Order: sequence, then structure tokens, then C-alpha cells
Amino acid sequence: MSHAPLGILAVVLGFLSIGALPPQVNAQETERPNAVDLLPERTALYVNANNIPDLITDLKESNFGRMLQDERIAPLVQELYGEAKGSLDDFMENQDVGFSMSDFMSLPAGEVCFAIVTPRRQEPKFVLIMDVPEDSDIAERLLDRGRDLAEDDGADFRSGDVADLEYQTVREPSGDDEINYVLHEGTFVASNSEEVFEEVITRWLGEPEEKDRTLAGNRKFVTIMNKCKSTEDLPMAISFFCDPIMLARSITANDAGARVVFAFLPTLGLDGFSAIGGAALFNEKNYESVFHGHILLTNPRAGIIEMIALRPGFYEPEPFISDNVVSYTTSSWDFRKFVNELEKIVDTFTSEGTFQQQIDENINEQLDINFQEDVLENLAGRVSLVQWTTDVPALDGTCTGLVVQMRDADRAEDFLKSVMERVNEFGSDDNLIESDYKGITYWHLADTFEGMGRNARRRFRERRRESGDDDFDSDDDRTQLELIETQPTFALIDDNFVLTGNIQFMEHLIETKDGKHDLLEDDPDFKSTMKEIRTLMDGNLPSLFSYNRPAESIKMFYEFAQSDNTKDFLYDRAEDNRFMEILSDMVESDEMPPFDELAAYFPPQGSFVVNDETGFHFLAFQRKANVEDED
Repeated sequence: MSHAPLGILAVVLGFLSIGALPPQVNAQETERPNAVDLLPERTALYVNANNIPDLITDLKESNFGRMLQDERIAPLVQELYGEAKGSLDDFMENQDVGFSMSDFMSLPAGEVCFAIVTPRRQEPKFVLIMDVPEDSDIAERLLDRGRDLAEDDGADFRSGDVADLEYQTVREPSGDDEINYVLHEGTFVASNSEEVFEEVITRWLGEPEEKDRTLAGNRKFVTIMNKCKSTEDLPMAISFFCDPIMLARSITANDAGARVVFAFLPTLGLDGFSAIGGAALFNEKNYESVFHGHILLTNPRAGIIEMIALRPGFYEPEPFISDNVVSYTTSSWDFRKFVNELEKIVDTFTSEGTFQQQIDENINEQLDINFQEDVLENLAGRVSLVQWTTDVPALDGTCTGLVVQMRDADRAEDFLKSVMERVNEFGSDDNLIESDYKGITYWHLADTFEGMGRNARRRFRERRRESGDDDFDSDDDRTQLELIETQPTFALIDDNFVLTGNIQFMEHLIETKDGKHDLLEDDPDFKSTMKEIRTLMDGNLPSLFSYNRPAESIKMFYEFAQSDNTKDFLYDRAEDNRFMEILSDMVESDEMPPFDELAAYFPPQGSFVVNDETGFHFLAFQRKANVEDED
């Protein structure tokens, strides 16, 4: 198995942790217009890093970057970095690339932008704009090396001229594909369309026509970027934009089947999905980072877009959510609108009444219920998603719980009991087991999903042996990582239907209601996060908000790394995997810092979604860690 992705990750972490950027890389000082002023208005995809060196500095100063530089963690990262960098350099040498990983990492010296443009009646074309160090010859040497490789493949070369600037065109022997490129005043520009390439260069160095419009004038782009801008006029460190329908139409311009699909978009309401974009900002106010995302929608909304019926509100956590959760997300939905829009879509593509017929045949008759009265009318709209870690050191030790508020608790309880009895009638009496804990009834599957799989495999092996066929693969006898098994569990707590994937989690929720654990709503970190969310919403009400405690996830992996099972797993694989060997040595030498010191780098986070007239706006923020830097 290739370890290149892990190697690349280790190289990136190494640059962040030990400051390995070459000294010649500095912010590019140029009068060149920004990429948004060079790209055509019909840019369907745009990904931009405003200044790579500044971004690297921000990442090094982030909570995660500072943690990587901790004197007890840095040696591990440096060793992984050195090993990965050496492996990648060896790979490049074997491929006769002629450059090291450090050479490639030193290239970006300012803005880097990748875009896909959709000229009318043409296939999509890409554009790359990248500032490179003017005081280094690496970019020119890379271009020369690329030219040599292309010549070896029989490519055709020619020169062109636009705005008094000479550029190069490389065309495949078949003549189907070409690359146009130029390196001028520390900026590299390339595109696979000569027309688009010359447009970009003309806007930069020439005199474009007055009617010529750029991405900076694209109404969708401007609307999204205005929603995502900094309150303190800070530059967007990273920004992106996508017009999915325009991009899809361009890709499938010559596909007759695609035209049929696009004809159905209004029926589905997906023609209202106008664009999506976002931006990442660093060091805004007292936040380490703020990420904005915006889905731009047209009005009126219909179909699938209208089904996303998020309603504004603000809610306190349910009185059985403890303060030691990993994450808590809550929202409010208009389920009637969701079902009504779904019914319209189904009946449009089939015939009138089909949706209700399917509900009757597959739900009402099978479970002996009335879906409209027993379920839909009893849904209050509040839905919460909770994550919690068990006390078992496991790779996936996180359990998830779904909480759905009901209007009438007594009606919901009668309904739940009747459904559970009906489900058991389909199989055996022990399909679902009823249990009682602290006065609350809950139901769970008799076995875990993983246990069912093991039993099925055991029965399969027994049948093969009975038939005299022993020629089949046995289980891996090496140490396997500990995993939390899934056992769906249902209950009604107060007026909430609760579904979890683990009995232990269900009983933890019941214990919290019984007063054994502290409540999330009383936690000081939660209160301060909610206060910040209210401030950032600027008077709006959220349709969804989320509270996250990343330190709890780190704790899960920390305890997992210290377990005997994990140590055995790493040791078993260390002989033929250098990365596993390094991790194994680290764990065995007990060099990990105390968890409390690691947790300080991961303060609680908050995020929310606002549903306004332009669409859905998402904002997530990360506090600055209160960690004293050592001299």
C-alpha cells in the first residue's frame, strides 16, 4: 500500500512545526491586479489563497500550529517530517523530476488562484495564477524541466504575443490539448484556452474593453463575498466560489441526456440553487479563525430547496444533555412543509396520489399506524444531534444520539410501544429487547451490528467445514484495533424520542436527567460560546447552532494511543512500515505530554446557520487558546 498521502501530510505538518519554509519566500510585492479582477465574469469555480506566506504564518500561530511546536510534540513531528520528506524526495529522484519537495514548497510567494471558466458554447477551461519568488530561479528551472519532458513526448511548441508580452503554448502531438503559460514579474499564469489566457493577460497588462466584465462584477460572487467579509476589513486568507449549475451545463454542453436532466431542475426546485462560496479569516477580534460559508438561493424557493425548511429560533439544551459531550447541535424544522414538498415531487414524477399510496402500503399497513396523525402531527420540529465518547479506549469511541421533540409525550409513548411490539412480530420476540433504567423504558437490538456480522461469518465457516471445504481465508491473526460496536437503542425521555447507537450512551443520558451528571446548559464554556454566537449573529436568530469540544475528541485518541491494544497493533506493523515504527517508539517511550496540557490547545468552538432572504449562511469560529508560549 502506498503511504504517499501520509507522507505529504507529514511534510505539511513539518513545515508548520519547524518553520521549514525557505528564507527567500516572502510576500510578493506587485502592482498586479488581484485574481478576481483578471478572471472572466463567467468563472464557475474559484479557489484562492490571498497570500501563501501569510497563511503559513497564521497556521503556525494557530492553536494547532503552536501545539505542533510544543517541545514534547515537535520531535515526533520532525521525525515524521524528515521520514516523509526523504521518501518523497527519493520518489522524485527515481522519477527523474530533478527537484526536491522543498523546491516545490518554496514556489508560492503570494497569491495563488485556481479557477474554471465556462466560455459560451465551449468546454470548461482552467486558469492558474500564482505569485512566485522573483529572487529565485526555481520557477524558471521547473518550466525548463517541464518543457524537456514535453519535448520527449513529442509536444509542439510555439510563441504568441498579447499586450506586448510573449507567452508560450505547448500542444500535444494529437493537437487536442494545449497549455498556454507565461512567467512575468514574479507571476505565473497558465490556461488550457488561448482565448481565456489572452483575456486574463489583457486585463493585467493591456487595455480591456469597457464592457468587459470580470469575476469581481459577478452578481452572485459579490453577494456571497459580501456575506463572508470580515467585520474589521481583514483580507480573506482563503476564499472559494462555485456556480454549480453553470459549471454542470458547461461540462455537459454536448450531452443530450444532460439537457433532459436540466429540464427537470425547475420541477425539483434545484434551479434555485444559485451558487455557493465562503472564506476563512484569521485573527479577527479575539478569534483565532472565522470561517464563513454561504449557499445563495433564489426566491421563491420550491421543491428540494423548500424541503430544507429550517426555522429560526433559539433553544437551551435538553435537560438530559451532560456537559461532557463532544458536540451538541440543535435546529428546528418545519416537517409538514418537508413532507408536503416531497409529496409534490413524487406525484409530479409518477401520478397524483402515489406518495400517499406508498405511505399507506409501506408504513401505515406494515406498522398498523396512521403516519399523518401518529407521527407527522406529533413532531414539534426540534431536532438535536449529540456526540459523546465512551470510557472504552477505541479508535471510533464516539457515540451519536438523535433527539426529536414530540408535541404529546403520552401519545408518543403509546405509539412507540405499539411499533416496538409490531416490529418483534415480524421476526422473533427477542429482536428488540425492552429494558428499564431508573424508571425509563428503552428498547435495543438483541445484538450489535458487528456481532451479527461475526455470527454470520461463523455460521458460514461452519457450513463450509461441514461440506469438507476448508479452502477459505481465515481472519487476520495480527492485533486489531479496538472499535465501538453499534447497537441501536430507543427511548422516550420527557417529550423527546431518543435514538442512540449504544446502550451505554442511552443510560448516560438517563443518568443525566436523574441528576448524576452536570448539565450542558450550566457549563461556563457553553454559556460563553452561546453569548459569542448571539453577538456574531448581529440580531438574527439561528436556524441551527452547534457547540463543539474538540479536546474531548483529542482525549479519545490520546487514551486510545495509550492502550495496550494500540501498542500491540503498532508493534505488529512497525517492522514493515517506518511511520508505524516511529509512532510505536513514541508510544512505548511514554513521551506524550499530559492530556491537560494538550487540551489547552483545543478550546470549545461554536457555529451557526442563519436562514435569510439570500439563502443559508454558515459561520464557525475558533477561540484563541490560552496557552503560555515558552521562551
